[in-house]
Amino acid sequence: MFQSRKGRLFGGGLVIVALVGAGLAYAAWTANGTGSGYAKAGSAQALTTNDVSATTVADLYPGSSGNVKVEINNPNPFPVRVTAISGAGTITPDAGHSGCSPTGVTFTNQTGLTIDIAANGTQAATLNNAASMSNASANACQGATFTIPVSLTGASNAP
Repeated sequence: MFQSRKGRLFGGGLVIVALVGAGLAYAAWTANGTGSGYAKAGSAQALTTNDVSATTVADLYPGSSGNVKVEINNPNPFPVRVTAISGAGTITPDAGHSGCSPTGVTFTNQTGLTIDIAANGTQAATLNNAASMSNASANACQGATFTIPVSLTGASNAP
C-alpha cells in the first residue's frame, strides 16, 4: 500500500516530463491561412477535314447509297471524340464534271459516332452508306467525285 520514496519520485518525474513535453508542443507556433490558386483554360480550335478524294471508291450509282470518306484534323493539344457529322452545304461535283447538274446526291447525317482523334492528330473514317444518288442525277455525273461539306460535332476526350 505504501510506495517507496524512490517509486514516488520516479512516478512524479514521469508526470513532470510529460507535462513539459506537452507544454513545448502546445507552445509551438502554428500558421494557417487562405488564398487563391490560379489556372487558365485554353481555347479549343475548330476541327477541319483534309481532302481524301483520291482514296474514294466509285460505289455511288443512281438509286443507291455509297460510302463517304472523311479525314478529320484535330489541331488541339487534347484528344477529341467526334460524335456526329452533318451535311453543311451544297454537294458539288469535281471540276472535270461541270455538266453534272443536278447531282442528285444527298448526305445522311451521322449520329452516335465514336471517332477518336489524338491531340494534334488526324483520323480517317468511312461513313458507310452516308451518300445517296437519286435517279434525277444528270448523265454527266458518271465518274464524278463529289465534295460534301460537313459539320463536325465532338468534345474533348481526355482520359
